[in-house]
Amino acid sequence: MLKCNINHTQKGYIAGILSAIFFGFSGLFVKLAQGSGLDSASILILQYIITIPTMWIIAFLKYKNQIKINKNDLIKLFFIGMFLQSSVSIFYYESFKYLDISIATILLFTYPIWITIFSSFFSKIKLNKVIILSVIITFLGCILVLDILHINTSFSLKGTLLGLGGAFFLAFSNIFLEKFENRIPPFILSTYSSTFIFLNLIIFRFPKQLLHINITKFQLINVALLVFICQIPPGILMYTAIQYIGAVKTAIIGNIEIPTAALIGYIFYKETLNPLQFIGILLVLGGIMLMQNSEYIQNKLFIYFHKINEQKSYCK
Repeated sequence: MLKCNINHTQKGYIAGILSAIFFGFSGLFVKLAQGSGLDSASILILQYIITIPTMWIIAFLKYKNQIKINKNDLIKLFFIGMFLQSSVSIFYYESFKYLDISIATILLFTYPIWITIFSSFFSKIKLNKVIILSVIITFLGCILVLDILHINTSFSLKGTLLGLGGAFFLAFSNIFLEKFENRIPPFILSTYSSTFIFLNLIIFRFPKQLLHINITKFQLINVALLVFICQIPPGILMYTAIQYIGAVKTAIIGNIEIPTAALIGYIFYKETLNPLQFIGILLVLGGIMLMQNSEYIQNKLFIYFHKINEQKSYCK
């Protein structure tokens, strides 16, 4: 029997790809649940009622000796789950009420730009010209994706702000998660942060109407699919990818979620993109890729122009 040895880097890339594909189905189940009469807070509450017991049972069975974490890590995970990741979920789910699946997803996936900008502040790294150019390209791409250049197009400012807000909080979340490196298993990280997300929802956003309505079988199935396809597996895979290859590379691979979401939107909701919106998606993807490789490109440009200047000096 042939054995396939996969190193940590390869595991990270595979985990990142699978995470993005699974996450790409989120919009489908969220829209179906919203269409059945549930609001975003109710969907999230039901989601975590299923998620939390499931994850803790698995944690005790599989990671019994690794469940206990130190006080500092617990405080960090409390902050990440309670304030950052809970905001990502709420903003992202709400954006589906105002935007198509593909558009809401492309806005969320501007988060690599935020990661680079925030990292430059925290690490005191200067934003070079390539990064600034990538931000401009991504911004122009978002304008085209939102289709606001067409006079007859209805433009949802609220949906746009919600989508970008989700990206903002996701960037911060991934930056903090990267600091854990390989010290804590991804599943344990996900279990703790999910618990704190649920705590936030219970304290600050619990929908009282959920206590007075009868949850239908269709709604429960949608929420269950959301949990076991779009939440637990991709969440763990994302943590794994971040630990093995870092937040930046995970963000690059995460772009696979965009075409996945667009395809899902087309198949199930007949959502289509006009040529300008398609160009906008390419610009956003191009801007993100340019930004992630900015240091390499900057060095290549420096060497290129340095050689040109040397040739000019030699000719003189």
